[in-house]
Amino acid sequence: MSAPQGRTQAFQVCARCSTRWAVGARPGTWCPRCHGVLLSPVSSRAPAQGRRNFRWVARPATPSTKVPRRGRSATPTPHYDSTPTWGLRDIPRDPRASRPVGRVEQYAAHAQTLVIATALLLGLAAFAEVFRYGILLYNRTRLVSPITLAVSDALVYFAQVGALIVGLSALITTSCWLIRQRRLVFTAAGSTDPRSVRAMLLLSMLPVVRIVMPGVYLTEVVRLRGGDDADVHRELRLVRIWWGVWAASNALVVVQLLWSFRNTLQARADGVLLAAVVALVAAGSAVLTLAVMRRLEGRTLRGSAVSRPTRWVIAAGTEQKSAPTQPEQTQPEQSQPERESEAVTVS
Repeated sequence: MSAPQGRTQAFQVCARCSTRWAVGARPGTWCPRCHGVLLSPVSSRAPAQGRRNFRWVARPATPSTKVPRRGRSATPTPHYDSTPTWGLRDIPRDPRASRPVGRVEQYAAHAQTLVIATALLLGLAAFAEVFRYGILLYNRTRLVSPITLAVSDALVYFAQVGALIVGLSALITTSCWLIRQRRLVFTAAGSTDPRSVRAMLLLSMLPVVRIVMPGVYLTEVVRLRGGDDADVHRELRLVRIWWGVWAASNALVVVQLLWSFRNTLQARADGVLLAAVVALVAAGSAVLTLAVMRRLEGRTLRGSAVSRPTRWVIAAGTEQKSAPTQPEQTQPEQSQPERESEAVTVS
C-alpha cells in the first residue's frame, strides 16, 4: 500500500553520520547506528546534509509595551564593581572592603602587632639589664673586655630606645583599638558612644590619668557586651588583673626615675637591677594587654577562637524514670458504689 499523493513521509537526520531514519509513532532522540543526536523531523524532499533545520532568533529583552523615550529616565553606565579576572576561583570582591576607613580604624588595625613588638623589645631590655648586672658582678674581681662592654651598652640602648618608640606607638594604636571596640559594642546595642574620641585619646595617654581611664573604658565595654554571666565574670577578672599590672608598671617607672637621682656606686648598681624588673613587669603588662584585646574579640592569646563548652539540659516535656520499681501493694477492693462515686467525682 503506497502513501497517498501530496503527503510525504517525515524522517529524521543524524547530526553525526547524516543517516535518514523514518519517523514512527513518535520522533526519536538518538541515532541507532552511531548514537548521535537526531534532528527534528523534516520532509523527505530535504537533502540529507546533516544540517540543523532551525535557526536562532535574537530578541531584545524589552517589555511588550513600548514606553515613550520622553518619560524614560537616564540610567547609569554599566560598569564592573571590580576588575574581572580569570582563575579557578573567580570570587568578586566585597564592595564593603573598598569603603573609606577612618584614621581610628587604620591605626587600630596595627595595634596588636605593635603590642607584640613592644613585649619583645621589653623582654630584650630586661635581658640586657640582667646581662649588664652580671658584668658588674664579674667586674668586682676581674677585668672586663671592652668589646663585651660595647656589646652590653649597644644592647641596652637599642632595647630601651626601641621599646620607648614602639611602646609609644602601641599606646596610640591600642587607644584607637579601644575606641573602635567601643563603637562596635555600642552599635550592636543600638546606641552611640557618649564619650568623645578626643577625650578618650587624651585621657588614655596622659601620664597619670592613663592609669585609671583605660580600665574604666574596658569595664564599660565588658558590662555592655552582656552575654553569659560566667563570661562577663572572666572578662572582668582579666581586665582587673591587667589593670593592676598596668598600674604597677607605671608606678615602677616613677620609682626608677626617682632612683636615678641617687649618685652612689651601689645605688647605680641597684638601679640596673631595678631597670630589669621594670622592663620585665612592662613586658608582662604588654602580654596582658594583648590577652585582653584578643579576649574581647573572641579569641585566645594565641589567636585561635575561644571554645564554648557544651551545656546539656533536660528537654521540656520529658519525664525521667524512677530507679527500681517497688512491688505493687495490694489495696483492698472497693465496693461498686464507692467506685461509681469516685468516677463521678473525677469526671
